Amino acid sequence: MILRTLRNCLGLLVLPIMAACSGNQTQRTVVYENTVHHWRIEHVVEENFPAGSHQYYQVFLNERPLILPANAFNDERDIRVFLAAGGFDIGHWRNDSIVVTFENIQARGGSTQRLIRSVMITPQLNEREVALTDLLTQQQVLVDRVEAPAEGAGSKP
Repeated sequence: MILRTLRNCLGLLVLPIMAACSGNQTQRTVVYENTVHHWRIEHVVEENFPAGSHQYYQVFLNERPLILPANAFNDERDIRVFLAAGGFDIGHWRNDSIVVTFENIQARGGSTQRLIRSVMITPQLNEREVALTDLLTQQQVLVDRVEAPAEGAGSKP
């Protein structure tokens, strides 16, 4: 009888602890900040117990998330999360730019191809435009960045 009561009490104690551990927790760490050209790069770790964690980088320009349009890369979705991201030292001549790497998903010939693409991003005088330089081909294109949906719109990277 005492063991049964002890087991039930322990079960009642463990249940709230398990419930508190479940769900999503997001940890953000600023890994690069350029206050002159207003870049900020954050390393994001999303914990989703019990499934595990998901890590990515998110880039901000002028305190707004940088979202690259899908049509610039023939992608299926806008690019808002990056596999890697970094900036230049403030003394470097390219300190107005950053370099990002992301997964590029393209539909080709009835199948889906997943590519890893690296680009250098340089803001233009017009706050909405950025210049993208493909680091493999050295091709450069000007694009309008995509504005993030309003808070609470249910968007997730």
